[in-house]
Amino acid sequence: MIRSSIRQVLPIAAMAIAAAVCPREAMAQLLTQHVKGAVGLKAGSQPPPGGYVVLPLAYVYNTDTVKDRNGDKVPIDASINSVFYGAGYSHVTTKKILGGLYGFTFLFPVGANNRIQGTEIDANPGAGITDSVVTPISIGWHHGRVDTLAAFNLFLPTGRYEDGATDNTGMGMWGYEPVVATTVYLDASRKYHAATELSFDFQSKKEDSENKVGNQLNLEGGVGADFLKGGLSVGLCYYAAFKVTDDEIAGIPGILIRGRNKAFGLGPEATLALAAGGKLRGFLTVRYFWETYARTATQGSAFLIQATFLTKPIKLPGS
Repeated sequence: MIRSSIRQVLPIAAMAIAAAVCPREAMAQLLTQHVKGAVGLKAGSQPPPGGYVVLPLAYVYNTDTVKDRNGDKVPIDASINSVFYGAGYSHVTTKKILGGLYGFTFLFPVGANNRIQGTEIDANPGAGITDSVVTPISIGWHHGRVDTLAAFNLFLPTGRYEDGATDNTGMGMWGYEPVVATTVYLDASRKYHAATELSFDFQSKKEDSENKVGNQLNLEGGVGADFLKGGLSVGLCYYAAFKVTDDEIAGIPGILIRGRNKAFGLGPEATLALAAGGKLRGFLTVRYFWETYARTATQGSAFLIQATFLTKPIKLPGS
């Protein structure tokens, strides 16, 4: 019986299309490289030892609204559709560190149509490679009805970037993100679960610039249940993101629109086991968010779809 369906094995996707900005006309806040909603159900549960190939990973963000610090709609055209495609690999070893299993992850972007650039929304930058993310260390613990996870994510400026350009697809900076997460199983059979992941972003200055993105606190997770002997997980997921320090633009703290950006999203998630020939081959995850709250930020919706395949399929019981 497969009760522990594999969580989102790439805890952070390095996409320069996250929705936490306002457009050029408003000179708004800068973006971190964290993508809100990159994890959901069972956010604190590390998958079993083995290799996991993620292909494809697609993320789409849509918005036509910008909110100011008071929650009022800014009277400008903010119609945006940003798309990211990526692929990656995650591996959980049998090696233990501090009693937990050691793992690592990397995600490389295949392509992105990045139209959101932090201080502006570009009209048409075109497609291109964006930034990448590496998780050199991830440690997972399993204690009965509680799983915990600690990790560190490193964002790499592999995307196209030039200070002041209007066709950037990368962020032009290094990003650093410590992560802690937990999943609590609400019954002895581990059918019902609730999870939360906390991460914190801090960044270098942007290339050839004095601009620096403020630090950001992120909360993500969800509550759900498993069905079909663990072959289907469904539930409600969420994210919340809060800037905790001011951006620095041209070396000057603050921006023309005052107020650190905040956003909250809520929506459904479903993960389905992929089986063939009596073996578990992988999982398909679909996640959708409506942003129900935004301040000094765009407000829209996000859709994520991800297929994860085991490098060594697991034989199913009774097959």
